[in-house]
Amino acid sequence: MNRDEQVSRPRALAPRRRWTGMRASLYPSEAGGGTWIGVSDAGLSLALVNWYAKPQRDRALCVSRGIIIPHLLAAENLAEVAAMFADLPLAKINPFRLIAASLKERRLCEWRWDGKRLTCSRFGWKRRHWFSSGYDEALANKKRAAAVRDIVKPAPASLRKLHRSHLPDQGPFSICMHREDARTVSYTEIVAARLDVTMRYAAGSPCTGKLGAPRLLSFASRA
Repeated sequence: MNRDEQVSRPRALAPRRRWTGMRASLYPSEAGGGTWIGVSDAGLSLALVNWYAKPQRDRALCVSRGIIIPHLLAAENLAEVAAMFADLPLAKINPFRLIAASLKERRLCEWRWDGKRLTCSRFGWKRRHWFSSGYDEALANKKRAAAVRDIVKPAPASLRKLHRSHLPDQGPFSICMHREDARTVSYTEIVAARLDVTMRYAAGSPCTGKLGAPRLLSFASRA
């Protein structure tokens, strides 16, 4: 996941191990503790993108979207994720899309909050890409979708190359995004195996940032 933000926003903190309810988890964070991506020892990965295609309210009057993932990472499975949305103050949160990948269930889900209604779409266990842009979201989706279409093997090395790239052209629509007022500020990678999951993080634009050392999280044993 590439994270695009305003250049004036303070740099986030690197991933570390935390407790979310009874679950161990890994995620990078803002200074206040909120995050945009995380993974738990239940084999559940969550990523959140802002939904700029929907009307946005004054941030000063809203609750940060950063509280969502730390809350939901306490879930055991996708059904619990769905139920736990009821405990969030959605009426005070700006529109977002939350993507969940459950390794244990081999399922993908996307929840969409448009500011009034929460919906869920379910997908098969295959490669997908999601894009967000505060510049021109519809055009960004079109251009970036074309750029990722030629990926044959979604291995870590090829995905790192993709997220460092300036396809289709360096600027507001490139995968590693660069605008005068905003840019890609970090890259986060989650690689899940049978017994554990590894998270790696690069602070700064992926085209120049150095990938940090892997942080390991073992999956909780189950009867």
